[in-house]
Amino acid sequence: MDQLGELLECPVCLDRFKEPKMLPCQHTFCSRPCLQNIVENSSIRCPECRALHRLPNNGVEGLPPNLTIGRLLDLPDQQRPHRKCNECKMGSDDVDKCNHCDESLCRSCITSHTRDSQQDLRDSLTQVNQLVSKLAESDSDLRERARNLEENARKVKREISQSIERFISKLQSRKKCLFDEVDALVTAETGPLQREQQELEVKMEALTTHWQVTSEICERPLTLEGTHEVQQLQSEILCLAQRGRELFQSNGISSDKVCQTIKVTNRDENIVLSAISKFGYVSAQVQLAIGDDLVQDGGPRVGRTSGWLQRGPQPSVETAALVEVTEVLRQYRNKGQVKKHFGTEGSNVGQMDSPTGICSTASGDLVVADWGNDRIQIFDVNGRAKGCFGGEGATEGQFNTVIDVCVTSWGRIVASDCDNDRIQIFDEQGNFVRMFGDSGSGDGELCRPRGVATDESGSIYVCDYGNGRVQVFTEEGEFVRRFGSESLMKPYYLFVTSNGRVVVSDVCGHGVHVFDSHGRHLFQFGKGGTDEGQFQYPAGVASDRHGNMIVCDLGNNRVQIFTSDGEFVTGFGSKGSAPGQMDRPRGICVLSDGGIAVCDSDNSRVQIF
Repeated sequence: MDQLGELLECPVCLDRFKEPKMLPCQHTFCSRPCLQNIVENSSIRCPECRALHRLPNNGVEGLPPNLTIGRLLDLPDQQRPHRKCNECKMGSDDVDKCNHCDESLCRSCITSHTRDSQQDLRDSLTQVNQLVSKLAESDSDLRERARNLEENARKVKREISQSIERFISKLQSRKKCLFDEVDALVTAETGPLQREQQELEVKMEALTTHWQVTSEICERPLTLEGTHEVQQLQSEILCLAQRGRELFQSNGISSDKVCQTIKVTNRDENIVLSAISKFGYVSAQVQLAIGDDLVQDGGPRVGRTSGWLQRGPQPSVETAALVEVTEVLRQYRNKGQVKKHFGTEGSNVGQMDSPTGICSTASGDLVVADWGNDRIQIFDVNGRAKGCFGGEGATEGQFNTVIDVCVTSWGRIVASDCDNDRIQIFDEQGNFVRMFGDSGSGDGELCRPRGVATDESGSIYVCDYGNGRVQVFTEEGEFVRRFGSESLMKPYYLFVTSNGRVVVSDVCGHGVHVFDSHGRHLFQFGKGGTDEGQFQYPAGVASDRHGNMIVCDLGNNRVQIFTSDGEFVTGFGSKGSAPGQMDRPRGICVLSDGGIAVCDSDNSRVQIF
C-alpha cells in the first residue's frame, strides 16, 4: 500500500494528485498549480524527463487526464485493502479518509479523531476570543499612548517657549543696558560743552557792549576829555579781545569737540547668532524601521540605542553601525549579478539532480543536499567537488529523499531524511554519527520532515511538515519542545537568526512566520501573489548578521529580501536557465563574505550572488 501511496503522489508538490494531467512523455502531474507554474510560451517542460512539449490551444486544461490514476483516486478506501491508519499504524480494510484533514483513519480511530478535531476547533475559538481581547487591550493601549504623546508634545512646546522667552528677556535687558550706556556717554559729553557755551555767551555780551559804547564815542565830536575816554575804551577792547583769543585757544573749541561720535561694537554677534541657531534639539525614541534611507541628506541624524533609533542632531558612536546596515541594504538592492555558478544535471561527483538544501561550514565549504541522487555533496568556495556521501536506502547513512542540511556549532552535518521520517547526523568527513525520529505525530515523532536549522547552543530545529509544526531537539536527538501548530499549515524551511528568532516559511500558507527563541509567534509577512513582498510557495530562508531575511520564492522563480521587521527591500531573479535566472529555487544560505548561495533546483545547479 505504501507503493500505491507513492503512485498517487505528485512528483512536483509531493502531495496527493489533484486533477492529474498526463504529458505526451507519459509523466503525470497536478494540473494546478504544478503544471500551470511551469508553462513556457505555450510549451511545457516535463519536470521528470525534461522533455519539451507543445501545449494544446486551451493550455494545461487541454492535456489528457490520467484516467488510471484518476480511478485510483476515486476508489473508495475500503476497496484498497490494508491501508495503513495514520493513528494506530495498523493495516485494515475499513480505513477511511477524514473529510476534515485528509488523514487515513480506521473505524476505531475515526470517532476519537473527530472528537479531537472538535476540541481543536473549540481551542481555536478560545484562542480567537483571547486574541480579540488582546487586540482590544492593544487598541486601548495605543489610544492611551497617543494621548500621552500629545500631552508630552504640549509639555515640550511649553518648555521650548519658556526657554526662548528667557532668551528674549535677557536680550531685552541687554538692550536697556546698552541704551543707558549711550545716554550716559551723551550726558558726559554735553555737560562741558554747555558750560563752555555759557562762558562764551558772557564774553560775547561784554565785547558787544564795549563795541556799542566805542561806536557811539566814535560818532560824536571829540574833546580833550573825550580823547582820554577813547584811549581807555581802546585799551579795554584790546584786553577783551586778547582774553577772547586766549579763551578760544585754551579750550580748543573745534569741530572734533562739538561732533563727538558714539558707536557700538558687536564683537560677539556672530558667535551669539550661531549659538542661537544651534540652541536645543528635539529627540524621540522610535522603533528601528529600516527603509530606503536611514540617514537622509538634510534630514535628522540617526543613532541606535538598545534596539531603538534616537532621532536628533547629536551624532553617536552607534551611528556607524546603522550606516553599515544601510550599506548592506544598498548592496542587496544591487544583487542579481551572478558571482559564480556550478553543477550540471547528472549523478557523477560534482553533478546534481534537483539540489534542495545548502549551508556553509566554518571553513567556507558548501554542503549541498542532492535530492534526486539521495546524497550530500561538499564543494569548496570555488565550486569544486570535495566529496559526497549517502545513497538511496533506509539503513544508517542512506537517504530516501534528502531535503535540507545545516551545520552545528560543533561542525556536525545535520540532514532531513524526508521519506524515512528521521534526522541523520554526520561528522565533517561524512561519517554517520547518529539518527533520531520515528514516524508519528507524538512528541519527537516526525512526518516527512523538511527544513532543518541549528542555533548557537547546538539545538536542532526541524520543520515537521506532515504534522504542521516545528520541533526542537538536542544534538543527541532528545526532544525539547514543539511549537507553531496554531500558526503554520505546512512548514517548509526554517532558519535561526543571530538573536535567536526562528524564521519559518509556510509553503501552503504563502507566507513567512517569525517566532522568538521560546516558540512564541511574533509576526508574519507575505501573502499569495506575484507582486513585491508576495510569495508563491516560499521555500528556503536565511538571515544575515543584521537580521535581514532572505527568502526563496519558489513559484515566482526569484529571491526576495526583507528587513528584520518583514519590510520588503528588494528582489532578484526570473524564470529561466541563463546565469542569474532560476527554475524553482529552494535552498538558500548567506556566506561569510555577504554572498547569497541559492539552490537553483530544476536547473540542477548552485548560483552565488
